Amino acid sequence: MEKARAAILFLLLLVDFAVAAQNATAGEADGFHVGVILDLGSPVGKVARTSVLLAVQDFYAVHRNYSTKLVLHITDSMGSDVQAASAVS
Repeated sequence: MEKARAAILFLLLLVDFAVAAQNATAGEADGFHVGVILDLGSPVGKVARTSVLLAVQDFYAVHRNYSTKLVLHITDSMGSDVQAASAVS
């Protein structure tokens, strides 16, 4: 009888930990990874980088309830079309 009580207590603790772990991760936003290739050596590339970052920031300031967040991966093309094409993975 004592083993049955210990087993039930163990199962209840296990379920409690599983629910706590699920609740801890429920508030985290999912990330949607987006690659952005810009010529960061040119003024246009620098302005485009700043504009994209501000646009994403402004969007999430207005839409705080969105659970999916954009994760930008900005890569410098170094002014070369070949470099930009090879940067894509």
